[in-house]
Amino acid sequence: MDELASLSLTHVQFDPRDKIAYWLAYITLSPLAILVFYASVIVSRREVAGILMLAGQLCNEGLNAVLKEYLQIARPHAHLGTGYGMPSSHAQFVCIYLGYHSLPQVMAGSFAGLAFGVVWYALTELGLRKSGCIQWALDQPVAKRLYLRDMRAIDNVARWEYQQWEQQVRHRQGSENKQE
Repeated sequence: MDELASLSLTHVQFDPRDKIAYWLAYITLSPLAILVFYASVIVSRREVAGILMLAGQLCNEGLNAVLKEYLQIARPHAHLGTGYGMPSSHAQFVCIYLGYHSLPQVMAGSFAGLAFGVVWYALTELGLRKSGCIQWALDQPVAKRLYLRDMRAIDNVARWEYQQWEQQVRHRQGSENKQE
């Protein structure tokens, strides 16, 4: 086998002559980027949707860990890392071709990700939201102190926020004119 290069940030091994593998080695970082995105949305927007997405991602990772320990199916090539390969958690984001997982592992990971996504959506939208649990949680003092909110009922959040900003500017300008 030809010598493989290692992406130093994660030690993802790939054939450096294969341009697709080069880019896919970077795409394998997408789960980390998505976690950073979730954290940014939660901290900056205080939006329930971000919290639910992060919770779903973490639950999905937990499910993968349990399934891998239960199934105990090895990766197709031992030199590509420790741990079990089935189901592929990366395949729940993208179907990678770097050889870290066999086709059945990628398919199982894709199916597990799709199935978990459907179940999580049903749980959050049809269960928690429709039953009023999300609104109940937002009505709690700690949620109010953290300024948590659910903007889902607003059709165009960007327009609504812009209109709020315009009102504040007009109010501020009106107050300044009164003081003169």
